[in-house]
Amino acid sequence: MLPPAFVTVGGIVADLIVPIQSFPITPQAHQVVERLSIEPGGLGNCLVVAARLGLHAIALGWVGRDLFGDQLMASLRQEAVDVEHVLRLEGRTTVSTVLVDREGQHVFVGSIGVRGPEHLPGEWEPVVDRAMWVMSDGWVLAQNPDPIEEALARAHAHGRTTIFDPGPLLHRVPEERVGRVLAATTVLLLTEEEAVRLVGPGAPGHLTQALLARGPSIVALKRGVQDALIATRSESFAQPAFHVPVRDTTGAGDAFDAAFIAGLAYGLPLRSAATLAAVAGAVAVSKLGTGTAMPTRQEMAAFLAAHRLGIDLPHTPGGVM
Repeated sequence: MLPPAFVTVGGIVADLIVPIQSFPITPQAHQVVERLSIEPGGLGNCLVVAARLGLHAIALGWVGRDLFGDQLMASLRQEAVDVEHVLRLEGRTTVSTVLVDREGQHVFVGSIGVRGPEHLPGEWEPVVDRAMWVMSDGWVLAQNPDPIEEALARAHAHGRTTIFDPGPLLHRVPEERVGRVLAATTVLLLTEEEAVRLVGPGAPGHLTQALLARGPSIVALKRGVQDALIATRSESFAQPAFHVPVRDTTGAGDAFDAAFIAGLAYGLPLRSAATLAAVAGAVAVSKLGTGTAMPTRQEMAAFLAAHRLGIDLPHTPGGVM
């Protein structure tokens, strides 16, 4: 039996991880870093975690014809991510320099690369039609809106489960388009700050209900070290965060997203999928980096066992153990 297909739609970002000693960075106060690494970021993090949890992870996106693009493609292939349909376009790959200090604080310094296709490519349409789980986010919607909206709307019309994570740039997208995307979204994953931008201020429970009213069937309100509030039209509950030493919060939300979807894809109850997502987030913040530094299946399984959470990971092989 083939594993469930999980597709991401949007440009693939290269994260240049720079572990600095401390913030602020000031002129003439030079710092020496231990190492630099180039990793898949953004949706690439979701692809890596999904593959490691056994899903058939497929990237529908684009990178430039440069060394960053070469590195991203090689890293994703190494993780058993299907990159057959990734477009190699003339120009630069989008790069996000991620400065991370020893306290786990980070800041992004981005360089937008080549713009992707104007509309959903015809060769991607059958992939979207066959996939059971189709995801995109606000970062790519703000930069290349038409193909992202078209992919989510197409998948939703075919009865697929669509996933959207708005991110911090959704204010750059016209409200009319945001409304259409939310109406075509099945699972909405976002932070409390992002929720306030979408529906205005209010208590967490009010936020989730207001978001459900805009179209999604499931809302996961990520509240950092506190918890995640999971809401549907019939139930609502808080999934507590696991408290671990924090090394780097970059990509933790992506790890949460992918593990939550993997749990649902394999038929876990909603509460168990939320617990698995919280585990992935906890493992992610305890490590430095993104991409191939995302939680491994083995690390997540060990965390589940150590905390006696009673969740068995699916046995379908995928990605790096």
